[in-house]
Amino acid sequence: MKINWTTVGKRSLLPFAILLAFLPLLDPMNVFSDLRLRSFDTFQQLYPREKMQDDPVVLIDIDDESLSRYGQWPWPRNLVAELVDRTYYSLATGFDIVFAEPDRTGSNQLKRTYQASPSMVEALELVPDHDEIFRNAIESHGTVVLGLAPNNNGYKEFDQIKSGLVVQGDDPKQFLNQYIGVENNIEILEEVSSGLGSMSIGNNDAVVRTIPTFELVGDQLVPSFPLEVLRVAVGASTYQIKSSNASSEQAFGEATGINHVKLGDLVMPTNPDGSLWIYSTKTANMNIIPAWQLLDGLIEPEFFDGKITVVGTSASGLFDLRSSALEKNIPGVTIVAQFIQQIVSGTFLQRPDWLGGLELISGLLLSIIITLAIQRFGPVGGLLIFSVGIGSIFLGSYSLFIDQGFLVDPISPTVICLVAYLVITFFNFLFTELERSKVRTAFSQYLAPAMVDKLAKSSESLVLGGETKEMSMLFSDIRGFTGISEQYKDDPEGLTQLINKLLSVLSDEILLTEGTIDKYMGDCIMAFWNAPTDQPEHARLAVQAAMAMGRAMQKLNEELAAEGKKTMAVGIGINTGDCVVGNMGSTQRFDYTVLGDTVNLASRLEGQSGEYGFQIIAGADTVKSLSGYEVFELDLLAVKGKTEPVTIYTVFEGAESDIDDAQAFRAAHQEFLKAYRGQDWDAAMQHINTYQKDVPSFSQYYELFAARIKSLQANPPGPEWTGVFVALSK
Repeated sequence: MKINWTTVGKRSLLPFAILLAFLPLLDPMNVFSDLRLRSFDTFQQLYPREKMQDDPVVLIDIDDESLSRYGQWPWPRNLVAELVDRTYYSLATGFDIVFAEPDRTGSNQLKRTYQASPSMVEALELVPDHDEIFRNAIESHGTVVLGLAPNNNGYKEFDQIKSGLVVQGDDPKQFLNQYIGVENNIEILEEVSSGLGSMSIGNNDAVVRTIPTFELVGDQLVPSFPLEVLRVAVGASTYQIKSSNASSEQAFGEATGINHVKLGDLVMPTNPDGSLWIYSTKTANMNIIPAWQLLDGLIEPEFFDGKITVVGTSASGLFDLRSSALEKNIPGVTIVAQFIQQIVSGTFLQRPDWLGGLELISGLLLSIIITLAIQRFGPVGGLLIFSVGIGSIFLGSYSLFIDQGFLVDPISPTVICLVAYLVITFFNFLFTELERSKVRTAFSQYLAPAMVDKLAKSSESLVLGGETKEMSMLFSDIRGFTGISEQYKDDPEGLTQLINKLLSVLSDEILLTEGTIDKYMGDCIMAFWNAPTDQPEHARLAVQAAMAMGRAMQKLNEELAAEGKKTMAVGIGINTGDCVVGNMGSTQRFDYTVLGDTVNLASRLEGQSGEYGFQIIAGADTVKSLSGYEVFELDLLAVKGKTEPVTIYTVFEGAESDIDDAQAFRAAHQEFLKAYRGQDWDAAMQHINTYQKDVPSFSQYYELFAARIKSLQANPPGPEWTGVFVALSK
């Protein structure tokens, strides 16, 4: 069975589009992840988080101006203690700073420096140590939270966590970012602090989009710094972490990650790794107080009553600049403050597990519809479906972002559908071209190559209608084919093979002379020249094709004779004149064909070729400008169905003619026709007796005329007779 690979290829496009829809799951080179995150940034840029009314979060910024006024960082701890004292009324004060080393300006450190001078050491004994001052301030405040800096430089024993923890479901340790060590604060500070939290921002790139709620340091679960500040502010003592397979959480036995973190009455929907999406707002919408204003006493302590205070830095030399979805190079502490704002206001961005499946199904369905549209309506139809589908996805994603805070990825379905559209369109075009090539090859067996190319390039010619132009027509038929068919009455397949071989041989010669095969009618071929493209020498090309067909038949007969089969003879009629050529038929089906009296006459001339004994019978307009061939007039003939007589001719190639002196014979032959038409029967018969044996190619022709003359002698025509013979058969 022959496989149609073009059809197979087109049918394979749909499964291919389905496979493309799963490409985001593979996420080559993190392309889809990056595009997805950028789309989420765009949503926030279009619809940023609004300024919080009665914002409880205050940011104390150790900015460049503060450093200019109070000296470079690190400041003496007694100065930092003033910040603590001035925020005494705040619900919690968090330092987004690690105080990892003792204050080098404190009295305890100076004692070591001047231990060789007893008097200096004695004097320093009377001076309170800066770390002690800072410790006392923290203890007096009662709600100070210090930051920790997890790292992978080495494990450091850490057991100062201030909060309790309840875990429901799968162990959260397997889902969290893990570190082997931590840089913490000096012990005297940590022991009096109310909370300790990790200042890490997790696995974010240049843009901070999420902040962890917990991280794993060694085997210890450590809450994030902003979460710890919030815990102290609300007076909670214990966190609750709910992971997959906890009560009311459907995970079907799979460890899919952390689902929620609960702190008092605050419930935070998390990502599987325990992080929260940051819903950004402009820093201009935040309560930011430069540290120098607080130290200068420009802000009353009562201002912080009921507030949550975070101390951090925006100073350029301290390298704590980050980027959010809205802004670049902003202080990292502002992102910490925004994290707290979100939780307090209950404004969360979420990306539930089922959204990934929804995106996959959307891309899959749209890819399938686009593929079917391309195959049914072409690239334009596919593009329309693509545009409407992708527009709906973007609109739906943005609506869900605004209404529900859901982060729905519109990019993955868009990229997949775009790739599907381009690839399917390309392959559909490729398969169409292969199909066209196949059709072109098939049509070229019976249609002029010029017409095939014209149809392949444009469908404009595939409309009903025609044009009038001068053309040359050729009809060929096998003489006595009915008798030949009888030999194959028990072998119809053999007869079919013989016809196909015969028609192939003759058709090749027509096509080699740039002819158009109009149709096959049994063993008969109808062909024409000078359409669909102009061929000024169309008559010569038609005669050239007829001569080549004669030679091809001779070669075929030699093969048939060698096989012991009956040989065949072909009769050819050629006529030239005005015809109507174009698409003829109905709007449902039509053929590119030729109509007109010229066509009918060519068919009648082919039918008379056997009567006259010549392979080729041609009309007067065909031979009038013919050169390079031997042309002989044959008769004045009124073919069946017509009353007007036409002059008919036969044509020979000089090299293949059996006439020794063509010019002399032509002159003698014209005298014969003159005598015949003038009823000079004796002169006509004398010519026949002279040339019938000497010119075998005219033998049957002269035998025909000898019989006519005997009949005319027996029944003499009237004086008005002009020599016209009326054919009684086609």
